[in-house]
Amino acid sequence: MPMPDGLMFMVPTQLSPAILSSLFSPATKLRVAREWWYPARVSNGDESVAALVERHYGAEMVDRLADPLLAGVYGGEAAQLSVRAVLPRFVEMESKYGSLGRGMLAARKNVQRSLPAPSIFSSLKGGMQQLGEALVAKLPAEALRANSPVQAVQRQDRGWVVSAGYASDQFDAVIVATPATAAAPLLEIASAELASELRAISYSSSVTVALGFDQNVRVALPPGFGFLVPRREGKRLLAATFVHNKFPHRAPKDIAVVRCFLGGSRDEQVLQLTDENILNIVRDELRQILGVKADPLFTRLYRWKGAMAQYTVGHLERLQRIEGLVKPLPGLALAGNAYRGIGVPDCIRSGEAAVQQVLS
Repeated sequence: MPMPDGLMFMVPTQLSPAILSSLFSPATKLRVAREWWYPARVSNGDESVAALVERHYGAEMVDRLADPLLAGVYGGEAAQLSVRAVLPRFVEMESKYGSLGRGMLAARKNVQRSLPAPSIFSSLKGGMQQLGEALVAKLPAEALRANSPVQAVQRQDRGWVVSAGYASDQFDAVIVATPATAAAPLLEIASAELASELRAISYSSSVTVALGFDQNVRVALPPGFGFLVPRREGKRLLAATFVHNKFPHRAPKDIAVVRCFLGGSRDEQVLQLTDENILNIVRDELRQILGVKADPLFTRLYRWKGAMAQYTVGHLERLQRIEGLVKPLPGLALAGNAYRGIGVPDCIRSGEAAVQQVLS
C-alpha cells in the first residue's frame, strides 16, 4: 500500500489523502480528522513512542506506521523506545500545538521561510567508508594505533593511562567513542558505577541483504524508495530499500538493487541462521510481497551484531546519571550513537561536543 501524501514521518498533515488511503480503517481516519483539534498537553514524564502515537491516532497507527518506521530506523519497537529521546519534537509539538499535524505544518513553514528544501535522502557518492578514510588520511601516521585492542582506560595523576596489552600510553584526555557495551569494560577501573550505567544501554542487531536484478525486475518494481513491513504481516523482513531509486548513482540504469533488512530487537535469532537460510527467507518473502521470482544477479549479506543503540523509556534520565558520573573524571568524554542520536550527523555532533568538553 502506498504511503498517503502529506505524511511527515508518521504524522498526517493533509486530511484528504489520509482519509482516502486504503492504509487506514474508517475508525483511524476519524481519529486523524479529530486529531487536528487535539488540545495542548504538557507531559510530566517519559513514555514510549507507541503511547504518544496511540493517544493521538489510535493503535492501528502504531501498528501500521509507527512500529514499522521505528523498526526500520532504530531496529526497535515503538512500545519500548522513549519518545523524549527518539522524537523530542513530538513532545514539544504536543505541548505547544496539541495536534501533531498542526505542529508539523508549522515546523515545515518555518523551515521553508529560512532555507531551501534539502534532498530527502543524502549520502556520500563513494559510500560511507569515504568518511572514515578521509579522517584517517588527516591523522599523523605516528598518532594512529590500528589493531591494538584496549583493555582499560584509567585515571592516573592528572592524566589518563590507556592500556593495550603490554603497551600503555599516557594522555591528557581520552574520548571513548566505542559502543556503550564496549566502553563499559574499558571504564570499569575508572568508575564501576559509570560502567554499570553504560552496560544498561541495550543494542539491537541486524542483517542486511542486497540483491541485484536485471532490467525486467527493475521496471516491474513498484515506484518509490522501498517498503516497510508491519509485524502483524508475519514476515521476517522489516523493510527493503530500492537503492537504484533512493541513490541512483549507486546502480547502473539497467540494474535494480534491493537492500533488505532483518533482525532488530524482536528477531535477534536471525543472526544465528546460515547465509543460505537467510537468503532463502529474503527471496521467498520478496516473492510474496513484490512477486519477484527471478534469480538475483548477485547477493551480498552482512551481519551487524549489537550495532544500534536502543533509547528505551528512561534513556534521558540515564544520560543525566552518566553525565554526572563523568563530571568528576576530568579529561574523559564519551561520544557515539549510544547517547543523543543514532544518525551520522548525530555522531559527528557527539564527537565535536566531546572535543570541546576535553579542551575546556
